[in-house]
Amino acid sequence: MRRSRVGWLLAGLGLLALHWFASRNRELLPRDPADQKRILGALLFIACLPLMMFAVRVIDLVAFDFVVSRRRQVQAPLLLRELVSVILYAVLIAWALSSIFEYKVTAILATGTVVAAILGLALQETLGNLFSGIALHLDGTFAPGDVIRSGETFGIVEAVRWRGTRLRTFNNNLLIIPNSMLARERLEVFPNGNLNARVLQINVDYNVPPATVLNVLVQAASNVEGVAHAIPAFARIGGFGESAMVYEIKYHMQDYSQRDRIDADIRKAVWYALRRNNIAIPLPIRAIQRYKSTEQKQQPDAAEILHRLAHVDVLSPLSRAAHETIANAARVHVFSRGETIIGLGAEGDSMFIVHEGTVSVRVDDAEVARLQPGDFFGEMALLTGERRTADVIAVTDVVAVEIAKDALEPVLDDPALAAAISAKVAERRGSLDSARSDAPADEQRTILSKIRAYFGL
Repeated sequence: MRRSRVGWLLAGLGLLALHWFASRNRELLPRDPADQKRILGALLFIACLPLMMFAVRVIDLVAFDFVVSRRRQVQAPLLLRELVSVILYAVLIAWALSSIFEYKVTAILATGTVVAAILGLALQETLGNLFSGIALHLDGTFAPGDVIRSGETFGIVEAVRWRGTRLRTFNNNLLIIPNSMLARERLEVFPNGNLNARVLQINVDYNVPPATVLNVLVQAASNVEGVAHAIPAFARIGGFGESAMVYEIKYHMQDYSQRDRIDADIRKAVWYALRRNNIAIPLPIRAIQRYKSTEQKQQPDAAEILHRLAHVDVLSPLSRAAHETIANAARVHVFSRGETIIGLGAEGDSMFIVHEGTVSVRVDDAEVARLQPGDFFGEMALLTGERRTADVIAVTDVVAVEIAKDALEPVLDDPALAAAISAKVAERRGSLDSARSDAPADEQRTILSKIRAYFGL
């Protein structure tokens, strides 16, 4: 800064020397006196500019670094110093224009008054931020390095500029708050170097005497780095919780920006201290009621599935014990209205029994059958593994019982049962498709051979 002031002084003196030399050697200038006057005036004005810079910086040094700082023991705000410098530059430039070029400053000021009024209205909010920032600093509200909280905003002050105050939040985000907002709202300041208090809550078992717990908490908190020793940390009973006694640790710190780190270190130290003294941190006590799905209550149980199986003609050759085995292995599915249960050409190894609702059997988008509760479909995929021969779509919400190959295989161990089932299937297919040309006996033998091959009989 000192080198900068000396540099401006030397530059100004050098330009003044150039002006003096030109004024003494006018033969080097144009012959027209008016041109000579303009050139000499321009040289003088240019020489005055670095001298103005030198003068303003000297005034800034004397006024703020010596007078204000040493007499009032207050650091002058940067924003105020910049504003004073701008005003001084404007006054000195106006004086130079008036003295050197004989401009009428009053005319400029008259015009400037109108312009200033227009700018004042247009920049009302900006000027409010400017003067609010100056007022905050003159009042000594906060300084860079302090922690402030305004509403939901919480962070460390980095700088105060013309428009707003720059904060660094504890998440390391940069935040700019307008100075007028800080001056208008409630502001909480935690000065850097001040002993700022902090309170932590700790839950401890009710069965441990408070005197023992208080001593342990104080010792744990006092040894944490960052906790001030000028005002010793202490513990107290904060209340009675549902599951534990609530204790409070109050401590002080000089650097409030370290509060999260100090809180975490105190909690860690308390955990180790309580563990060494066999003191438990209780868990919350809750009453638990096991949840039972209402949807499962609406689904058929094993008895209802057994009742449905008894009315499936293709499985009628099986015994009741076999039906019970299949019912225990069956799966229940719920389909919404419009959902496809099985698709044409899809692979499958199971059949379905409609327990609730209505389904539509469609071939090439044409409905060929509508099934109600108790009806079944997909038996050929269950018995022979054939691909699905139609689309089956839920007309309403449907509850269906699925009988898969792994449920039928344990009970289909007798070739005679396979023959009886093939006969039922052939009979059912004959009644559904009376126009078929195949003889019933031939069709039964074909189905039987497929069943034996599919189940390895």
